[in-house]
Amino acid sequence: MPGRPAQQELIAGSPEKIFRPPYVGHRGWLGVRLDGVIDWAEIAELCEDAYRTVAPPRLIALIDER
Repeated sequence: MPGRPAQQELIAGSPEKIFRPPYVGHRGWLGVRLDGVIDWAEIAELCEDAYRTVAPPRLIALIDER
């Protein structure tokens, strides 16, 4: 989950694809529309960034090893 400034930046950059979901958006969560053409590399990057925000350093180190 990106932080709120990152959330606002991502939404502003792609408002047709990315939105602030009700109920969890206030915590920095993003919603991504999956209708139409989907850039799965972008989705993977968003997921990894979100994971890095909440994962313990030991698990982040495992990602960095790949």
